[in-house]
Amino acid sequence: MPASTTAGAPATLQAQLDARPVSALQWRVIGLCWLVNALDGFDLLAISFAAPAIASAWQLDPQTLGLVFSSGLLGMTAGSLVLGPAADRIGRRRMILLATTVLGASTLATAAATDVTQLVVLRACTGVAIGALLPSLNTLVAEYAPDRRRNLAISFMHLGYPVGGMAGGFLAAQLIPAAGWPALFVAGGLFTLAVVPILLLCLPESLHYLLRSGRADSPAAAHLAGRLGLDLTAATAHAAPTPATPVREVLRGRWLAPGLALWACFFLGNLTLYFVLNWTPTVLVEAGLPQAQAIRAGLLLNLGGGLGMLTLGYLSARWSMHGMMSAFFVVGGALVMALGQLSQVAGVLFACTVLAGFFSLGALIGLYSLAARLYPDTRRATGVGLAIGAGRFGAIAGPYAGGLLIALGWPMGHYFALLALPLLAAAVIVWRVRPPAGRD
Repeated sequence: MPASTTAGAPATLQAQLDARPVSALQWRVIGLCWLVNALDGFDLLAISFAAPAIASAWQLDPQTLGLVFSSGLLGMTAGSLVLGPAADRIGRRRMILLATTVLGASTLATAAATDVTQLVVLRACTGVAIGALLPSLNTLVAEYAPDRRRNLAISFMHLGYPVGGMAGGFLAAQLIPAAGWPALFVAGGLFTLAVVPILLLCLPESLHYLLRSGRADSPAAAHLAGRLGLDLTAATAHAAPTPATPVREVLRGRWLAPGLALWACFFLGNLTLYFVLNWTPTVLVEAGLPQAQAIRAGLLLNLGGGLGMLTLGYLSARWSMHGMMSAFFVVGGALVMALGQLSQVAGVLFACTVLAGFFSLGALIGLYSLAARLYPDTRRATGVGLAIGAGRFGAIAGPYAGGLLIALGWPMGHYFALLALPLLAAAVIVWRVRPPAGRD
């Protein structure tokens, strides 16, 4: 039975979702978005696991390798800034289907790259697809989750990223010694393309989007409302139309200050995190660890991050999200500094790697929850997309700066310490990420 709006019952779509138990359809949406995000992690981080073999085969110096790392992140920036906001126009489902197809095709084509130029171009295409995916995945999960579960649902969805990264590491350890580095990208591309038909059949559009785009009377909207037990007539009456220029709405007056604070946190968190994610296996090999142990350290970094983001999402129902994220950023920065001092002590190194991932990646994923809550659904994909895009400039700068510092011959502890400082700055700025007064 649809939820009634009489006798004080909730009328808005989100209020009705908040008042009902989480349905099987909602869990399916969250699970499919988790799966796509796992493919993101696999396809993007595969280059970090393949990098030592590529560098050896092609005789690449650290600066060139840094450019390869950054090309994917540059593509992610373009995808987030240009295609992310487009999901408020064409729909979250369409963007996810399109971007997943491009992601699989570009990853598969990476296996056929024969020089650095081809590798850079293909990694940039992979990045564009991932940049387009993340705002839509984040928004779709936020719009299907009840308020009481939203932080945990978003955290769970983003857990797919490190799980995909770990899967890439496990496969890299098996495939690269046996079949060479291209085999890793063949596996990633085929897995991703195989998921597209599943999404086409099983992933629904956001009901928020259907209402705002004037399609409340469509069969798809009626079917979704029935599955969720919602009163579509009452929800339609309370639905706000999408602004004609959602980008301008996000950047105007009272939204600008908290938006800039959010952008700064994304930039700083990504700068440190992507330096650590991309360079940890390579610098540990150069420091004398066997390649298998260096890859294991990369796996543990992602494992710790997954545990951290779930913990933060669970605890946010009880404690202040801002306070926990600030603490996570501070502890994460201290552990990244420590990580640069422990390259020859394997047991301590692995424990520190897990904890560094737990706090630094956990805090960064918390920003996605803050972003989803900062903006209303009429401009949520736009706001999240622009914030992610701003953060990608940090993700580009981190690996490239790491390559420059390594090429200068700096001791490992020095550049790890320097590139951990942005996390401490983010710990302060995150307190400014709050909805403005008079939110519409």
